[in-house]
Amino acid sequence: MSAEFEHTLLSLPENQFALAALDRILNPDPDFTPRLVMLQGPSGSGKSHAIYHTMSQFLDRFENVRYRSLPVYEFASLNLESATSGAALPQLEELTEVDLLVCEELHFIERQTWLQKKLIVLIDDVLAHGGRVIFTSQIPVGEFQQSMPKLISRCHAGITATIEYPERHSRISLLHHFAEEREFFLATQSAELLADRLPVSPRELYGVIMQLEAIYQIEHKELTPEVIHNFLDLQLTGQSPTLSEIAKSVAREFGVTVKAIRSDTRERSLLIPRQTAMLLSRDLIQANYADIGKFYGNRSHSTVMHACQALVKKAIESPELDSRLSHLRRQLQGLPSKPR
Repeated sequence: MSAEFEHTLLSLPENQFALAALDRILNPDPDFTPRLVMLQGPSGSGKSHAIYHTMSQFLDRFENVRYRSLPVYEFASLNLESATSGAALPQLEELTEVDLLVCEELHFIERQTWLQKKLIVLIDDVLAHGGRVIFTSQIPVGEFQQSMPKLISRCHAGITATIEYPERHSRISLLHHFAEEREFFLATQSAELLADRLPVSPRELYGVIMQLEAIYQIEHKELTPEVIHNFLDLQLTGQSPTLSEIAKSVAREFGVTVKAIRSDTRERSLLIPRQTAMLLSRDLIQANYADIGKFYGNRSHSTVMHACQALVKKAIESPELDSRLSHLRRQLQGLPSKPR
């Protein structure tokens, strides 16, 4: 499973319609299947997780299926490369033949009508041979600053589902769910306290649970309401670290320079520090893969995702690396570190 979605998907009132729409796209009968679904909602609301869940079912249900998942900026990069070279790229031609195309973060091309035209052609090609298309966007296509009517029409021809941030009851359910999957106990009163004071996204709630897990394991404290109160006071009064501050702390811990880990060099000695900085950027401030990749040498979304996944596996196998990660997390959160 992807490191980003290491927890299982929880069905909630806020995502039930989206999950139903995605389930419909799995229907093998094309006459009764809406073959395009648009998921819209704020960052961290669970759009990508819902799609990951759907794709897993789709691949289990159909044999020899051809699929491709790519963020829209990768689609843009391929088209720019094609325009520069003056020749059609095989990667673009292959996209037209897939059975399932997932294209995320559509709002990034809201001002680029030339890319919207390219995307419209791709949508038509995929649908023409019976393929299916899933899009995500943080804002409705009709609210783009510059949106082509044909793109709006294509999206509206399918199903549009909005996933909002979870309400209080759903936040409580998510906190219990995340704690259970991390294998530690979170009392109902503590979960309610967190839910009341943190009206945030599922992604951010998962980050909170990971921080509480560290407190539970390192300080051997039960997560009583008093501990939760102290944690929240620290979180809500303190400033979250920036990408630059995370890079500085990691560079200092591993004895390298910030310039080196942010560069595009592939030197092996920089691999672990760079992966560490990327993972902490995801865990502590919920930075998206695109922003992290841009900060660290203009690397791709998929490169950053793989780096985070790889480091999680390495930390499991290396107590020393796991200890360093724990130390850095607590240092960046302003919490006392466990003696090393």
